[in-house]
Amino acid sequence: MSRYNLFLKISNVVAYILVIAANTVVHVGDSKPDEPVTNSTLISGNWTVPETYLLPATYTFGIWGLIHALLFGFIIYQWFEAAETATVEGVKFYYVTASILTVVWLLIWGNSRIRILIDAFVLAAISMNVFKAFDNISTHYPPKDFKDRLFIHYPFTIYAAWTLIATILNFWAAIPFLNTVFFSTIAIICLGVVGYDYNKNHDVVFSATIAWALVGIAVRQQDTLPILIASSVSSGVILGGILRKWISKTRAYIELRRTRLRDVGETDPLLP
Repeated sequence: MSRYNLFLKISNVVAYILVIAANTVVHVGDSKPDEPVTNSTLISGNWTVPETYLLPATYTFGIWGLIHALLFGFIIYQWFEAAETATVEGVKFYYVTASILTVVWLLIWGNSRIRILIDAFVLAAISMNVFKAFDNISTHYPPKDFKDRLFIHYPFTIYAAWTLIATILNFWAAIPFLNTVFFSTIAIICLGVVGYDYNKNHDVVFSATIAWALVGIAVRQQDTLPILIASSVSSGVILGGILRKWISKTRAYIELRRTRLRDVGETDPLLP
């Protein structure tokens, strides 16, 4: 292993530990006095976010736990030879950069509009770095087996999709002008289109993450009819596309098995 590769992998480990430590400090530590924003909602610990038309149900934020768990798997799996190329040439230092920005994002977070706005731009930078890693491994380093999917592709796919959602949520919280039923409905429809498009391009996990957020929005904003309809329809279209794709793949697999068994039966004289 070259010095560069070793340095990159150690940097990934340190970056992961820093993010976990910063999360612990923010969620468990004492809350800081700040200029409050009205209608704030407690998510976990001392973590509060302003109420907006795009804010999903609290349980949807539990996906961060899944992301961190999968990234932990990546941190371990990167040391295996099978992950060498995808880690060094695909992920590169994008994960380290995103992690450093995540620590900044967590420590800046507050209930004042200006802090939320700054955080929104920081989160946009995080999203761009994660998307770059996601695009690299999706385009140039397709999974060779299930371990590649679980520990390289799934972490960065879900991470990329969720940081997109989180960036939009932050801008909606920071800029009251955007937080209207009209603009929120448009944003939901756009997310639905993005999720459906990624599903067409065979990235079911990315689409499912978008659908997860949309279902959460429908649950929380059920009293606002346009938001409820837009989020329900958008998530339904995405999930319907995923289900249709799974059914098609299952049928194709069954048909392939039948064809192979039929061919074996025709060529093997020992079979009845």
